[in-house]
Amino acid sequence: MMPFKNSHKVLIFLSFFIGTIKAEDIYKVELIIIKFNDVTTEEKFSKNINFSPIVVNNLKERDPIVVQEEFIDNNLISTDILDASVTTAEKDINNINEIEKNIYELYEYTNLENLDFLIGRLKWRENIEILDSLSWYQPLKDQEEYTFHFDQENNVSLYVNIYESRYLHINLKAFFGQLNSENEITEFINEDRRVKNSEISYFDHPSMGLIIRIDRT
Repeated sequence: MMPFKNSHKVLIFLSFFIGTIKAEDIYKVELIIIKFNDVTTEEKFSKNINFSPIVVNNLKERDPIVVQEEFIDNNLISTDILDASVTTAEKDINNINEIEKNIYELYEYTNLENLDFLIGRLKWRENIEILDSLSWYQPLKDQEEYTFHFDQENNVSLYVNIYESRYLHINLKAFFGQLNSENEITEFINEDRRVKNSEISYFDHPSMGLIIRIDRT
């Protein structure tokens, strides 16, 4: 019979193996919002944004301590897992359940990995101001379900829908202001585009731009 102290490590390994299979449907989203300070245009915006999302999931404004990016990116190997420092099987299973729970919750991360190289380059451009940069993890959504982020400091609203309809797509809504406010929103990005995994996409507007990359973990 296997000693108890070793059996709980096997449970950890199996649970992480199951979690890794589930994580294959998780995408990491990285995003940079920029503003062009030297843009002048005679364009008249006569259309208001016509957008009433059915389901909106808000990003949470803190990094979860329990979620390790190395785990989500499947960088942990079995020897790392088996060498985990634990005291009881119950504690291990509780921690695993907490990790699996938080993978699917929309926590906002302030660090970028794949788009970090662009931050330095953009800061050298005198005409460009970086308004916000963030990342998060999420599974694919239904076409009417959006992930929402509001940058209060710069008054920027962002709605992102990542779905699959034969191919991978991003449906993006970005604008200054908020829905259901007294001020009409006439300047906005409203685009539904096919994208590829790990491809950098750029969404343009006369006064702002949005750089986004999604990676299947």
